[in-house]
Amino acid sequence: MPISLEPDKALVQNPPRTDTGPDDILNRDAIEKGENIKKTDAPKRNWLVLVAALGSIFVIGALYFWLFIMDDLRESSVDEVSGNTEAGVTLEAKQMFAMTEANIRDRATTSGSQILGKLPRGSAVTGVVKLGMDGTSEWLELSDGKGFIAVVNLADTQPPEIAKSLNGKIWVADSALDIWAQPDTGASLLDRVSAGTKLTLSGLTLNDYIEVRLGNGGFGYLANGATILSRLGGRPITIIFNPQSCSFGGELGTEFAKIGTRLKSQWTELENREFADEEARDKAYAAAESKSSYVKLQRSFEGLSLTAIAQHFESQSLYFSDPPEKVIDVFRKKGFRIGSDGAFPSTELYAGISATRGEGAAYGKTELGCGV
Repeated sequence: MPISLEPDKALVQNPPRTDTGPDDILNRDAIEKGENIKKTDAPKRNWLVLVAALGSIFVIGALYFWLFIMDDLRESSVDEVSGNTEAGVTLEAKQMFAMTEANIRDRATTSGSQILGKLPRGSAVTGVVKLGMDGTSEWLELSDGKGFIAVVNLADTQPPEIAKSLNGKIWVADSALDIWAQPDTGASLLDRVSAGTKLTLSGLTLNDYIEVRLGNGGFGYLANGATILSRLGGRPITIIFNPQSCSFGGELGTEFAKIGTRLKSQWTELENREFADEEARDKAYAAAESKSSYVKLQRSFEGLSLTAIAQHFESQSLYFSDPPEKVIDVFRKKGFRIGSDGAFPSTELYAGISATRGEGAAYGKTELGCGV
């Protein structure tokens, strides 16, 4: 068999590695190590991916929290602080002053509560303002825990001294009036009331203001207090009176003239009436003579309240709601001479001031009478 001298192609293409030099050994080690490194690096890369993913999620979550949730928390915190502040103002102890003699009660209500004591006007008291048991009124719970006072009877500032108490007198304003927050026209204006408004008067201050209780329970002040006092009895009237002749001038003279006209008409009718006999006529005349004609008025005169006038058969009268000593004092100050018995000096007629009696008592406390 002939022997081929051509090299085997398979051996030529993939010659076996027979060299075992140091370089080849290092290469094989490097390859083996490289393979081992690849096997150990795969898990490490997986952990890095996981950490990166978790980091991204954390960053995104942090941004979302910062942008959205944090704002809500801030607003909620502000609201909470604001609410706490408002509650703090409500519950903060404050000093107040009694505007009138105020009752101290065991509970924050006027219904079924007991009066523990009284707080004089002008007294300072400290406590916390709370809602009453009725759910609408405000009460001051005393800091010493000894009761409650209705806030409507208190004020933030000390009240002025009252020179003359009016004891809650109801007065119908006769003109437009300004109500001030303090007895000073430089204070804030609380209200402006029109003529015909009913006002509750507490008293006259030393600096000539009228203290009034407002509809909401507060207090205000009217300027020119003394002038208002002179009008409390009604529209002002001038009394023109002559004790020597028992004549009245001005508005009173007009009112008496009206009464006289009516009485004259009644007497004329009586004289023209037919009677059974003279005895019946005499009885009718006597009844007419004993009958007085009253007219109610509501006028003020120098601080007095003129409540009525009357025409009697041979005399005339004025009636006042004030006591006799006060009426006498006012007329004396107006220049009239009046004795200790209340009589005006008169030549022929009687004129005097005295307490009312009989049916006249229904028209006032004091009568100024003049006549035969």
